[in-house]
Amino acid sequence: MKNLKPIIGILAVLLAACGGLTDEQLSQKLLEEAQVHFAKKEVNAAKLLIDSIHTTYPKIVKTRRMADTLSWRIEQFEIDRNLPYIDSVLMVKTEEFEVQKKLFRFEKDDKYQDVGNFVIKSQKTEANVDRNYVKPYTDENGNFYVMSYYIGSKLQHNALRANVGELFAETETVSPADVHEYNDGGVHREMVLFRNDMLGGFPQFIAENEAEKVKITLLGTRSYSYFLPQSDKEAFLKTFRLSSLLKDMCEMRLQQKKMQLRQLQLIPKLQ
Repeated sequence: MKNLKPIIGILAVLLAACGGLTDEQLSQKLLEEAQVHFAKKEVNAAKLLIDSIHTTYPKIVKTRRMADTLSWRIEQFEIDRNLPYIDSVLMVKTEEFEVQKKLFRFEKDDKYQDVGNFVIKSQKTEANVDRNYVKPYTDENGNFYVMSYYIGSKLQHNALRANVGELFAETETVSPADVHEYNDGGVHREMVLFRNDMLGGFPQFIAENEAEKVKITLLGTRSYSYFLPQSDKEAFLKTFRLSSLLKDMCEMRLQQKKMQLRQLQLIPKLQ
């Protein structure tokens, strides 16, 4: 807002100095001032003056149409300035992704999944069937998930806590639909899925405490605790980084598409 105060002052002085002029003349002066600012690439000042034309002189249609045209030119200028920047940053992040993804296995069932998942290679399910652990993974859009695997006496766990000393982070309690229990040849097993919106600060807490002794507690009708091996803490850190990278890339691609679509929409307006 500080940058807008001088513009508001200029606007007030401009209008005060134009006593006796018609609304059409006053609106034209505002438009000329906006054009001057745009020529200097002071786009925020130009947009403020355009807004003032529409707000103060709603009946001066001719000037408002010219203000719209200027507004479209400003929009095109901003796209031409911002799109190459997004393209270049996305290229850098894509190169970073190509490096990071080598640590992961991509899993996707084309019959049932539209979006695949990246799982750290050391935590493939088939290689960890006989231990209690939490497996982080991320989908292609950067959504982070945690699957909790448990073998032992029935817990019916539906929440997780991670703590280092007195510091801790907990997930929310998941719905029964995300809890799967079964008996495997007399061995009780539980698998609980914690989706992105149920995790809270749990994954970030583990990632930030990679060098500390992290205890995981499974919360249910009973509780059960164990300490995370170093390899599992590293898996959280690497998955968390990949998740953040994929989320950034997804957002940038969305911005790209919006700008490219808007460019096409502006072409007939500016002809």
